[in-house]
Amino acid sequence: LDNAPQAEAVTALRSEMQRSAGVDVEVMAPSSADAVTVADARLIVTVGSPAAHAAVALGTDAPLLHILLSRRTLDALPHRPDGAPWSALLLDQPAQRQVALIRLALPEQARIATIASPETTALVDALEAAATDHGLGARSAVVLDTPSLYPALRSVLEQPAVLVTTPDSRVFNSHTVHHVLLTAFRLGAPVLGYSAAYVRAGAVLGLYTTPAQAGMEAAALVQRVLSGGGLPPPGHHALFEVGVNPTVARSLGIQLPHADTLTRALHAQEERRP
Repeated sequence: LDNAPQAEAVTALRSEMQRSAGVDVEVMAPSSADAVTVADARLIVTVGSPAAHAAVALGTDAPLLHILLSRRTLDALPHRPDGAPWSALLLDQPAQRQVALIRLALPEQARIATIASPETTALVDALEAAATDHGLGARSAVVLDTPSLYPALRSVLEQPAVLVTTPDSRVFNSHTVHHVLLTAFRLGAPVLGYSAAYVRAGAVLGLYTTPAQAGMEAAALVQRVLSGGGLPPPGHHALFEVGVNPTVARSLGIQLPHADTLTRALHAQEERRP
């Protein structure tokens, strides 16, 4: 496995399958998978981008379930043979969920701000639509390279707003994260991050599905297939966590509810939604 999150997801998947169904899960590295070794597989679960690409390249008709993928990565995968079933649990959080969290945690905020590369403007469109649904304004900018990121940040944060980061590696990555967070902090803008790492680095809020949660949800779909059911369409995770950074919040003069309180409230909202 390539990294700790992937290992965590696989551990959760294997533990849940053993606990609930008494089924052992065989784990293979993308480099060692071939059409012969997976010929009799009833379902292949890929964990992360390299595994997803390797599994699609095999050309097998076995059902595929992709986890630990963003929508952008999923859309870039080659097409499967006609009729070969597949699905995915996406790491991207639904726009409605993100904006609902902002309304719960930061009710005094009147708008959101977003930045994207040309490839991920659909994420921005969804966030702007969700903001409108919740009575919030929205400002956005499209950037082509890192030098244009910081002027764009100052532009969208010219008026008070919550900066919503997205899993767009051209915009938000390990080389830009600290500058983005520092710029937002200096402008008095709270940041909603898409990972626990973003919260640790200085985002006021985070909304994300943990690798362990991804593995547990994948196990439920595996059991569904093994019981004779089909795979659902690709979609978002039902499990998620809210993270908060009270230190940064206090520095911005923000009083935040506890993370568990926000997580429960957000789940309750979604359960009430038709």
